Parts: sequence; structure tokens; C-alpha cells
Amino acid sequence: MKIALIGQAAFGEKVLEALLDAGEEVAVVYMPPDMAGGKGNTFKELAESKGLPVRQPARMRDPEVFEDYKTFGADLNVMAFVTDIVRRRSWTTPGWGRSSITRRSCLATGEPAP
Repeated sequence: MKIALIGQAAFGEKVLEALLDAGEEVAVVYMPPDMAGGKGNTFKELAESKGLPVRQPARMRDPEVFEDYKTFGADLNVMAFVTDIVRRRSWTTPGWGRSSITRRSCLATGEPAP
């Protein structure tokens, strides 16, 4: 199953680590653009070190972002701490839909956060 990971910050990085450790096929990683003069982006560095395509669009809802997203053929979207607006068509395109992971959802289920 091909997974598109849409996330940010340390939480997105931990979710990526957990997916890779579980042997999942991550097809692409989307994250916010690097901030000018900001600190290093360890989430991006991890994805790139694993040879994964990294996308950092200014806005996830832009039509060209969706067109690029479709080229990866994701079966499932995993949304890890997403604060940008992601259009409904991006949620429903993969055959398996999407899964939103937040620290709060991990606490609510009693599962440890990745």
C-alpha cells in the first residue's frame, strides 16, 4: 500500500519513522516550506536520507499540488499534525482514504504517540 504522508515538525518526523520501521511504503512526504533563516528541518532530512520525494508547497490546496500528488498513486493519506487546509478531493482520492494522527488522538485511544 502506497502512503502519502502529510505532516510537519517533530511529530511528522516521528510518524515517518514509525511508518518506515513498520515496513510501510511511503510514496511521498508533504510538509510546510522551510522558514527563511530557521533551524534545520530534521523531518525533511530524514525523508531525503531515505530517498523519499519531499514536497514543500506554500499551500496544499493549490491545483498544481493536487496534480503532483496524484502522480504518486497513494492508496492512503496519513495526516500527521496538519495545520494547512487540504481540500476534500485529496482526502478521497486514495482508495483507503486518510488517517489523521494527532497527539490528542493518541491520548484519546490510550496508544502512545509515535
